[in-house]
Amino acid sequence: MKTALVGGTLVTLNPKEVVRADLVFEGARIVQVGGEIAGNVTKVDATGCLILPALVVAHTHLYSALACGMPPPGVPPKSFLQILEKVWWRLDKALDLDLVHTSALVGALEAAKRGVALVVDHHASPNAIDGSLDRVADALDEVGLRGVLCYETSDRDGKERRDQGLRENERFLSRVKDGISQKKKVDHRGLVGAHAPFTLDDDTLEALADLADRSHAGIHVHVAEDTTDEADANKRGTELRLRLDKMGVSRAGSIVAHAVHLPLGAIEALQRRGAWIVTNARSNMNNAVGLSAARGPRVAMGTDGIGADMFAEAQAHFFRHAEAKDGLAGDAVGRLDGAQKLGSLLFEGHETSPRLAPGERADLMVLAYDPPTPLTPSSLEGHVLFAWSSALVRDTIVGGRFVVRDRVVQTVNERRVADRARSEAARLWARMGA
Repeated sequence: MKTALVGGTLVTLNPKEVVRADLVFEGARIVQVGGEIAGNVTKVDATGCLILPALVVAHTHLYSALACGMPPPGVPPKSFLQILEKVWWRLDKALDLDLVHTSALVGALEAAKRGVALVVDHHASPNAIDGSLDRVADALDEVGLRGVLCYETSDRDGKERRDQGLRENERFLSRVKDGISQKKKVDHRGLVGAHAPFTLDDDTLEALADLADRSHAGIHVHVAEDTTDEADANKRGTELRLRLDKMGVSRAGSIVAHAVHLPLGAIEALQRRGAWIVTNARSNMNNAVGLSAARGPRVAMGTDGIGADMFAEAQAHFFRHAEAKDGLAGDAVGRLDGAQKLGSLLFEGHETSPRLAPGERADLMVLAYDPPTPLTPSSLEGHVLFAWSSALVRDTIVGGRFVVRDRVVQTVNERRVADRARSEAARLWARMGA
């Protein structure tokens, strides 16, 4: 069945285009832009709205979705490492498979309501590793979003759990490969996941590189969020960049999250070999770890688990870098586009910005924004940074399917999910001893 969004304005971020035209999609693809709409096409009124390619969260942690309102540690953390130890490592160890599923469901629901079609997730649940990525994928399927998933391999809980993490990555990558080879509909992709290098021994670096080689997959890893990774490398008698080389991070489709304290030369070298840097301004501000100076052709934007509001993330990036006067404030909208390019690479094999054109995937967002001032390609960034909000998202369409329509989620019952999430959050916090 063909569906037309009529009366709206089509907007793309790269190239910057603002065009008044109707758009028709059928199945998962756009089939017509402009022209006369046939009488047998279902028409959806988009008058006074903008129609854009849906957003991508290039790095997040869905397992953190039940942390909102969680009681803080009894003794406030005094460093980034203490934040990990007292908050996030306590939380991920308290997860069981049901909590993994509920967290992912809550996170996916929020993402859908924020105009997001694809999330790139970095998962950890040390006491519930086997099958955990399937539970995340199941939750995304329920809501109707796509995902790029991995398990956070680490030595911080011993070699047995390290090996479980490697196996979970390999198993999920094989599941995706088998589904594609059998020409099944596969809405997810996989990467090889790794925690920050300071929690990885040298033999683990080699095992991650080997798995990435055998799976033809990129590596998704936190790097240099604060100074701990470099200090740890120095204690081992080496440098962080050499440890990253041993891990095999420098390859197409790899994701280096944060890179706040990674030298620009190392960042440039990673990008030259196909890796992507994903910055997360709000998380870095929250953890007081500093401001990433990453720049270049392969830089995208994520949230690091602070929700899925990419407009808020872009605005935080803009204001924080404007304050720092480092010349990177103007990259905010480009990094939204970078996340979309990264999504295209991981799913389609090419780094291209989404277009609103026949043959393109029908991952769309309808924004209820009737601009009070002229909206043109030259003024577009000003509207994004000073006027757009995720509260304006009216519809989210993923693969030609309305996941959110008129601000109502179409795929799951939000109230039931909220009731379940409150109960599960209380159970999670109790397991944490919070």
